[in-house]
Amino acid sequence: MKSNNFLIVTALSILITGFSSCQGDFLDENPKSFIAPTNFYKTEADANAALVAVYNGLRAIYSQDITFVGDMAGEQTFPGVSNSNVDRSNIDAFQFEPSNTILLGNWNNNYVVINRANAVLDRVPAIDMPAASKDVILAEARFLRAFSYFNLVRTFGGVPLRLAEATPLHLKRSTADEVYAVILDDLKQAEAKLPAVQPAANLGRATKGAASSLLAYVYLTKKDWTNAAAKAQEVIDNKGAYGYGLYPTPADVWKIANENKLEHIFSIQFQSGPEGFGSAYAQFYLSRTANVIQASGISGFGQNLVEDKFWKSFDVNDTRRDASILSRFVDPKTNKVYQYPSTDLTELSIFKYFDPAPYARSNNNNNYPILRYADVLLIKAEALNELNGPTADAYDAINQIRKRAGVNMTLLSGLTQVQFRAAVLQERSFEFCFESKRYFDLIRTEQLVPIMTAAGKNPQPKNLLFPIPQKEIDTNQEINQEDQNPGY
Repeated sequence: MKSNNFLIVTALSILITGFSSCQGDFLDENPKSFIAPTNFYKTEADANAALVAVYNGLRAIYSQDITFVGDMAGEQTFPGVSNSNVDRSNIDAFQFEPSNTILLGNWNNNYVVINRANAVLDRVPAIDMPAASKDVILAEARFLRAFSYFNLVRTFGGVPLRLAEATPLHLKRSTADEVYAVILDDLKQAEAKLPAVQPAANLGRATKGAASSLLAYVYLTKKDWTNAAAKAQEVIDNKGAYGYGLYPTPADVWKIANENKLEHIFSIQFQSGPEGFGSAYAQFYLSRTANVIQASGISGFGQNLVEDKFWKSFDVNDTRRDASILSRFVDPKTNKVYQYPSTDLTELSIFKYFDPAPYARSNNNNNYPILRYADVLLIKAEALNELNGPTADAYDAINQIRKRAGVNMTLLSGLTQVQFRAAVLQERSFEFCFESKRYFDLIRTEQLVPIMTAAGKNPQPKNLLFPIPQKEIDTNQEINQEDQNPGY
């Protein structure tokens, strides 16, 4: 179930996004009336509308930008045989350059969220409203700002830090450590004020558990194993209060009726309807040779397809394979069976985001998962192994995931620390495939070059970061070509 309050985007909530640079037409009976900071941030309703605009900015990031970075720069997918987009192909081939428009979109859209969050953090404190409600709104804004900076710093390294609505247009790159310091501070403040569970009207918004889970993930990325393990354990210890757990089967995770429940800690919210706030994944990821599965009859784009080698790497008993990848289906009209590989089904489609309802393409009902309870368990397993080797608690955490998937039930005992590290990385590959995590996992574990080289790609040491977009270098007077990431 999704929240109408969360999903409704009004002219009000969109226009407030440009307060620092322009004014917008309020579209009321007085054509001379405008939305500006001085006449908008007056009430609790205004504060909530401004916060909704911050959340809305996430859709642009997760409509395509981050998925090409997180997935296509890995060995699980490729752009598709019918792909004509050079920027996608270059990311897949590790030939991306500063002019790549996907990277520019990723940069710009994350800063849209940051700028909107800054406006909330600067303006909402002055509103006369209940202190408790104000605290939660500010905490959510901090969570969202931290989340976007986490996207940026993992992709580009150090980036300009915009921490106030009135920030100079031109800013130097801060160091990655400086960016991480802001992320951690924002998340700690958010964690202290966010509710354990959001009210039904705000379903899908950040919670205390989401902040704690993201903190664990940030600590893991920084290789702060002690804090990563402790924060993951904190979430696990409070799973009853937060309502967290694992669904019985991997297929249950992807049922639209199960969104924002149990395993889903934080997701990007999409909802089909006349407003056009649905996701494009079902259509975008569908192979052109699997079109008949669509009740709408609309053809798929086939632009981010699954690699055959990845599909074959699953254990035959691993139920995550068929829950994640479309390799067999029955034509609902003719009952004809389509089975990969065959002349009828020559390509493998991502299936996690398939919506069987006959909506218009690019307007489907699938949320995009950012944090799941499975993340917390595997963060714990990885961090504990790095601290003390494969302990009983580390085995238990990873085996909960494997048991749910139906593979071997347990790992063999007696793994070395190095072997267990590889097992966790492989488990993350199966569990989080097509969730924009693979590239970042390979970077964090220092496995990008060896694994992608073995997959037939040609990654270079410079590819441990993406290049700063050329447009930012051209327009930001405080960033020069000398500030570009090495090798670009």
